[in-house]
Amino acid sequence: MEGSIALAAPPRPPGIWRQGWFRFRRNRGGMLGLVLVGLVVLVALTCFLVAPYDPNDQSAMLRGASRQGPSWAHLLGTDRNGYDVLSRVLYGAPTALAVGLGAMLIASILGTIIGGIAGYVGGMVDEVLMRCAEFFLVIPVFIVILAVVRLFGIMVVGTALERVPHLNLMTIIALLGLFGWPPIARMARAEFLRLKQADFVEAAICIGATRRDILLRHILPNALPSLIVLVALGIGGAILAETMVSFLGFGDPKAVSWGQLLYFNYESLKVAPWGSVAPGVAIFVTVLGFNLLADGLTDAFNPRLRQ
Repeated sequence: MEGSIALAAPPRPPGIWRQGWFRFRRNRGGMLGLVLVGLVVLVALTCFLVAPYDPNDQSAMLRGASRQGPSWAHLLGTDRNGYDVLSRVLYGAPTALAVGLGAMLIASILGTIIGGIAGYVGGMVDEVLMRCAEFFLVIPVFIVILAVVRLFGIMVVGTALERVPHLNLMTIIALLGLFGWPPIARMARAEFLRLKQADFVEAAICIGATRRDILLRHILPNALPSLIVLVALGIGGAILAETMVSFLGFGDPKAVSWGQLLYFNYESLKVAPWGSVAPGVAIFVTVLGFNLLADGLTDAFNPRLRQ
């Protein structure tokens, strides 16, 4: 109609992810954690380029330079086996991230599926699945991992599995994932219970949306922020668990890990402390980064917890 004034459409309200990012940027601890995690990821991606030596290079031992202090040739010194400490610390970053991300990928998939089914279906299914989760929570996971890794290492001797690269490391990752799903399942159950009664889910049911669409397009995306917090926290825990397993001598001898460096050099702590301090600092920075990141995500996506 002539002379009519076109009305501008109202601005679209920011979604849950954008709102969370706005709150996360104001959290100094969370931003520090993001920077530390980004630094570890950068080291893991570029260690093959920036490491001064091959991680298995023991030429320093042949020159009688094992346990040598920091110098221009070896910035963080050498350990008792003649390895360059800086190079092995750098090459330990990919192993740490592989353990943390791999274990939590398995745990998050299992936990989300089991918790989502329990929360959405309810009834006897909910009871059975949650009792199963409680059973897994009381299992001494660390002892189980040590026993399984040792027994599995003995069973594969003389078989084709013995030639599989990093078999022990993959076993540790799988065990950490298989025993790490209960906390994620409990959180997923709580979120699915809450969201299945939300107005937008009832509206989707009224317009004839299928159960698959309701779960994957309406409930799961809104439950992910709370689950991501647990995943970020669990990555640091998985890295620590692998470090403890390797420190006790049950790790993968073919992999370069920070726990393995501690295992090789803790006896030389008094005469060559750099061999243990450097991987210890790397572990501290990595786990601290993921913990701070998880705290920042908690404040960002669950602001009511701050009140």
